[in-house]
Amino acid sequence: MAAAHDEQSPRYQTIANDLRAQIHRRDLAPGDQVPTEKELAAEYRCSRNTVRMALLALANEGLISAGRARAGRTVRRREQFVLAHRVENDLGATRLRGPDSFADQAFRIGRTPSQTIRIAVHQAGPEIANRLEIAPTEQVVLRRRVRYLDGVPSHLSESFYPRALVAGTPIEQQAEIVPGVVPLLAALGHRQVRFTDEIVSRMPDPEESRTLEIGVGIPVIEHYRTGWSEDRPVRLTRTVLPSDRHQLRYELPS
Repeated sequence: MAAAHDEQSPRYQTIANDLRAQIHRRDLAPGDQVPTEKELAAEYRCSRNTVRMALLALANEGLISAGRARAGRTVRRREQFVLAHRVENDLGATRLRGPDSFADQAFRIGRTPSQTIRIAVHQAGPEIANRLEIAPTEQVVLRRRVRYLDGVPSHLSESFYPRALVAGTPIEQQAEIVPGVVPLLAALGHRQVRFTDEIVSRMPDPEESRTLEIGVGIPVIEHYRTGWSEDRPVRLTRTVLPSDRHQLRYELPS
């Protein structure tokens, strides 16, 4: 039922406020169809353009999908996946299940992780070279993974390795590395002893929006992790996570 209109608020805000309240109360639950533009225009006795402005505001908040009028819009799932970073895990300790921390955490909460892997070899370029402390023209191996939870895109992970360190190893193969990259690097004589993290928030580029099915107006968390051996950086991992679906949690020793 439409709420009484506040004369001091634009009409579209009243509609958006009503729908937002229904979503928070779960009267409109995740996956439910949002009333159509035609239905809302009739209910609120306004133009469809006013309704579109209200729906766009909710899409920009990440509450509903950014579908077109004919296709309809649905309430987005708001459950966030907590990606925990544990120092002992990242330095190679035994994990409970799965090949890495993401898979472990997904299994523990009853979710099904999966991924696609793509391998490429190219010049580092200035940004990657700066973090890995190599020349921009030096080759790196890129392992690009799109990771999924229950078949839905979760996040993008790109790991870069100086090719001089990993040429001819499983890192260049398009398959999961078991028991993991950290033990493999240690076996190659490059044991990771520390890492540095950089975390920024920004808007996704068009490819990220398509790949990760990111709604209109939703920023991403971009997480850079540089792994160090005793004397040099040995890998750089860049992770892109839709901010409405993820939290980062750090578990550090006191």
